[in-house]
Amino acid sequence: MKKAYLFFLPVIVLFAAACNQSPVNRISKKNAKRQPINYANYVIEVITYKVKKGVKQADYLRLDSMVQERYTQKQPGFISNESGTDQHGNWLMVLSWDNTAHADADQKTFNTNPLWKKVQQIIDTATIERQRFFVKDDHSNSLKDKKPYVIELATFKEKPQVQRDTFEKRDLEVEQDYISRQNGYLARRIGTNSNGQRLMMIFWKTVADADEGMKEFMKDQSVADYYKMIDWKTVVLKRFQAVN
Repeated sequence: MKKAYLFFLPVIVLFAAACNQSPVNRISKKNAKRQPINYANYVIEVITYKVKKGVKQADYLRLDSMVQERYTQKQPGFISNESGTDQHGNWLMVLSWDNTAHADADQKTFNTNPLWKKVQQIIDTATIERQRFFVKDDHSNSLKDKKPYVIELATFKEKPQVQRDTFEKRDLEVEQDYISRQNGYLARRIGTNSNGQRLMMIFWKTVADADEGMKEFMKDQSVADYYKMIDWKTVVLKRFQAVN
């Protein structure tokens, strides 16, 4: 993907899990070699949508702040929230929860809250897309007082012949030895959904830093083996300028 660093419209699917524990994965002869998946309880929900035509950004931001202060931040299990917008008018919300039960409860309860009616007046609810990822840790505190910054989201799968453990071990090495040393790097969060799709969120100081980071990654021989593990046909990459 020669232009993988450009904005892409997200292809996002909601994966619901109504349980207090990490997802349970059944082992079959077909998938035995790639099981079990050791998901942690932390949950990242990636939600994208558009606002209705004619709605000003300032009006949306006032609504977003109201929802966060009066509702979201008061919910059990809430960890953090990041919001952003891209050049195509798409809005992003990344919600972090301590487990799936709290994430499920928030999604169900908010639809009965009076604030939901205000949201429906501003957001084009038909454009809402959501995807859930399970993460081993949450590094939200490292972003405190870092704005402005850019949120880079990449979803992808490793190639079928690559063992999951092998990829994850190399991924952590690349983060420590390569990604975290790039100019403008702030933080990274990684997750996996119930379909084996991976999420990589990298927080950059500027778009220029994100561009340079991708450019160097595509040509640096020290990470060539990692590059070859990725199934690039599955890659969807997009960026949002953080707000609020």
